Formats: sequence, structure tokens, C-alpha cells
Amino acid sequence: METTVGQLKIGKSLALLIGAFFILVVAVLLHVEYLYYMALALGVTPIVAYVTGRLTLRAVTAQRECPAVAKAGERVPMRLTLTNTAPARTGLMVVRDHLPSGLQAEGATERYVMDIAPGETVAVHYPLLARRRGVYYLGYVDLACTDPLGLFNYEQEKTAEGVLVVHPRAIPLPRVRPPAAGMLVTNRLRARKRGEGTDFAGVREYTPGDDLRRIHWKATARRGKLTVVEYESGEANNVAVALDLSPEYHAGEEDEHTLEYGVTLAASIAAQCLRRGSEFSLVAEGHDSHSHRSLISEQAEPTVMDALARVRANAGETFAQTLTAFEPWLPPGSGVVVISPAVGPEAVAAARRLVALGHGVLWVSLVASSFATNGQRPPADEGAYEELAHGLAGARCAVRQIRRGDSLALRMGVNLGAR
Repeated sequence: METTVGQLKIGKSLALLIGAFFILVVAVLLHVEYLYYMALALGVTPIVAYVTGRLTLRAVTAQRECPAVAKAGERVPMRLTLTNTAPARTGLMVVRDHLPSGLQAEGATERYVMDIAPGETVAVHYPLLARRRGVYYLGYVDLACTDPLGLFNYEQEKTAEGVLVVHPRAIPLPRVRPPAAGMLVTNRLRARKRGEGTDFAGVREYTPGDDLRRIHWKATARRGKLTVVEYESGEANNVAVALDLSPEYHAGEEDEHTLEYGVTLAASIAAQCLRRGSEFSLVAEGHDSHSHRSLISEQAEPTVMDALARVRANAGETFAQTLTAFEPWLPPGSGVVVISPAVGPEAVAAARRLVALGHGVLWVSLVASSFATNGQRPPADEGAYEELAHGLAGARCAVRQIRRGDSLALRMGVNLGAR
């Protein structure tokens, strides 16, 4: 298509020049004065058309209007306002927006504007899909048009700045009810300390190390997967989520990244806690601090979501060091949900310190080896995560393991009463 149009435009210009040449020859042979003027007019027409089209495009300004905040998965209305400040009318104009990878234009990627009269303003509307949370700086658009005679193509970048903050999407989870002395008491821990956790909480998928006596056979037959019964102890009203932003163990790409799974889980727990009136704190320490302490009520939810939209795995210290530094910062008796792909004795030691300080701990382990893509070296193997799970259980922590492709709701446990 582009080749055909290009050949057509070359043909137009060539026809004008050939026509001017023949008229000039006739004017010389017949000594007709006005034919000289006609030849001159045809000869300079391509030059005039080129200059006019170029100057007209330069005189077009662009301004972007978009919401300041959206949620991941939402359609975002975008509006570009084009104003022609030139004294001449523009020709057919094509508008192409330059978008970051987390935003996607729906439908056609090009928008057409037939023409814009001098001084006229035209609005171009189109929807974007906010695919992934983050802060997106929208910088410029491409405008392409032809001169009034269609002889030349012009393309120019126009500044159309805008900032769109995409909040993570909170998904429904079984109720997270951290006990005052150790989060949801798993069957594995119940076997170690009888008398704790006598209230039925629900069922969840079997994790290696669970007590086989606690298998729920009816749920296992219905799902086709081993499922265990889970109990709970007294419920803590303060919940803190500690999100690992150290780059050492994170792995994956785009949506299938350990950090994105962790952010979604943190956002979901925050929304659940704030909506039910629990006090919520967030520990999220990267290059910049995005931590918040003792937030209460649904009105604080946008504050948490805005912080989670901005986090990146760029911390300058290990996650164990971050947890140690924030131990005095956590509200007393908090139930702490740790979300991390880290492994090793430092992680277990950090969990032991939290339990020793009177916090209930649920450690959500993002199994980075399952997120590593072709060409990526897994930061730790499956054996390291199994060893971590046993060490955390010995430290009186509840443990969940999240792998690539897992349903967060299922892996966090399914409450039968919510079904």
C-alpha cells in the first residue's frame, strides 16, 4: 500500500514537471507569452506544495487529556486535541500514539482526521487498555499528513505529555485472618502444638509437609487434588504486609513476574483488611520508600494502591535486612504477611525474630524457579524452597508457596463458607 501511494505521488510530481516542460517548449516555438507563465506556475507548484504542507504540519499543536488514575485491566478513555494554528487547511492527517508496553491501544492503532480548517480544533477519542500496574509517562504522538495536492508525505512528532498511574487490581481472596500468635495455624503446626487452632477456617491445596491426617477426602475427590483442612486461632486486628523489593531473587517477565504476583497479592490483602476495618501497614522499601503505617478504613485504600503501583525491585539491601530494620516499626502484635521469593537461612532467621517479638507470621514464598523464562538462570531451585518451607514451619510460621500460573485464591486457601 505504501509503495503504491509513493508511486502515485511521484507520478503526480513528474506529470507536473513534464507538463511544465512541454508548455515551455510550445511557448518558445510559438512565442506565446502567457504560456511562459503557465510553465512557470506548473514548475513551482511542487515547491509551493512542499513548503505549504511542511509549514502547516508544524503549525498543528497536540494536547493530551486522560484520567490521572486507573486500575489494571480497565479501559482508559484517551483524548487528543489537535489545533491548526496555520492560515491554511490541513489535508488528511493520521494520528499514531506512542505507548509504553503496559498500555495497549484498542482497535486500530491509527486514527484519521479528514482535515482541519485554520484556527479549528478537532478532538480524537480512543480507548486504551491498562494491562499492567505502574506509572506511565505519555510523551508524544506522531502526526502524518500530505500537502493540499497530495504530492508529498510529512511526519512529525508532537509533544502531548500526560501521566497515568495504574493501580494494581485487587482480587477476591479467602479471608486473611492473622492470629495474634501465629497466622492461620496449619495442620503441620497444630500437630506440633495441640490446643491451638480449634476453629475451622476452610480447606486449601496440600503443601509438602502437611499432616496427612488432616486431608479432606471429600474435597480431594471433588477437586482431583489433595486438599487439607485448616484451622485458625485468635484473630489479630493489625495486619502488616512486607513486600520484598530486593532484586536478588525476583524472576520472570512482564505479567508473569514474581514482583507482579507479589504486588497483586499485597493489593488484595490490603483491600480486604481495610474494607473490614482492620488496621493495615505496608512495608515496601526499594530505592524509594513506599511504606505506610497504621492505615484504617476504605478511604486509605487508594493510598496503598498508589504505593503499590510505584514499587520496583530495586532495593539496595537484602530483604532480611529490611525486615530487621522495620521490626520496631511494626505495630505490636501484628499479623505479618511476608511476600518474598527469597530463600536461605537469613529468611528463616528474620521470620524467627518476628515470631519472637509476638507477631503472627504468614510467609508467602514466590517460587522464583517456576517464573524463570528461557535464557534466565533461576535464582534458586525447587529444593531451596522446600528447605525454606520446613525451616519456616519450624519457626512457627504458616507457609504458602506461589508458582507461576497458580490461582492466588486457591493457593492462599479456600474458605468453604464463602463458596
